[in-house]
Amino acid sequence: MTAPAAFLAAIGAQADALAAGPCFRHDFGIGSAGIRVTIAARDAGQVIEALPETATDAPDWQLAAWDGNEPGRLPPPRPWGDTAHEPLGIVTAFSDETQRCAYDLHTQSLIVADLAGRRACTWYPQIATLPAWAKASPFRIPLSWALADRGLQMVHGAAVSWGGGAALLCGDGGSGKSTTALAAALAGFGYVGDDYCAVDSAALRVHMVYRTAKVLPSTLRLLPALGRWIVNPDRMAEEKGVIFLKPGQLDLVASAPLRCLILPSVADDGVAGLIRATPAEAIHALLPSTVGGLMGGTAGTPSHILRLARRLPVYRLRLAPDLARVVALLRDAIGEGP
Repeated sequence: MTAPAAFLAAIGAQADALAAGPCFRHDFGIGSAGIRVTIAARDAGQVIEALPETATDAPDWQLAAWDGNEPGRLPPPRPWGDTAHEPLGIVTAFSDETQRCAYDLHTQSLIVADLAGRRACTWYPQIATLPAWAKASPFRIPLSWALADRGLQMVHGAAVSWGGGAALLCGDGGSGKSTTALAAALAGFGYVGDDYCAVDSAALRVHMVYRTAKVLPSTLRLLPALGRWIVNPDRMAEEKGVIFLKPGQLDLVASAPLRCLILPSVADDGVAGLIRATPAEAIHALLPSTVGGLMGGTAGTPSHILRLARRLPVYRLRLAPDLARVVALLRDAIGEGP
């Protein structure tokens, strides 16, 4: 047995042993992907709250996780050097078309996936002490691999729906995606997601990945009604405010047909506006941040994003303090889509 295969087997055996004890379990669907999460930890309820509630009859991907630094819970020693995961997090020498190993510096978590067996395992030092932003988007990397296996692409973007169609909001952090999505949701739009969503570039659909939102202080100043839902208000000087959304707060939408790509940015003159943009601008807004946030993505990531940019109308949405006008322009863009 090769060293990568042996390490994968050892991690899997440890996950199986811990799953025989007390666990949190949750089955859910994202588009055509059915996923079962099993978490062996004392406190993982908030992590489960971040995941969709969409029912699935037959989970075909297994995501196992556990935490702890005591004997029996520490994973086997990593058979690679301390910097082998740099620069993106993937351990290249232990990753190929059948398996993948990675280390996430931000959460100090180890991620190992048996791609052929449709199973991924993640170890955390302590799930309960993860920052709120990490609990709000759990298993981002192995989820992206599971979705890719089903022909879906996780993307760095927000999405809202209106009148039977949806817009995908694309751009770097701070461009206004969250503010626009949440303003629209508070105005009656369906809320598909913030920060990360899944897209089907063939069927032109967008799917919810997390039932959460991440809020900057500038967003809260414009939308103060959100303040009562933030779980980490005392941490907003250091990190984004996090909301775990529940039915009744916003209209949570699991999936919707994509009608357009929206590139939000703050208007220098303070006047809201909507202008056509090019596929190249959409690719620039969506591809680098997606690749950067997903440890390089997968081999199919660029083609998914190019297909979206070529098949959907692209608009630049100029953001201004008049959020009612911004929301009206977003509604117009969705209505004009294919």
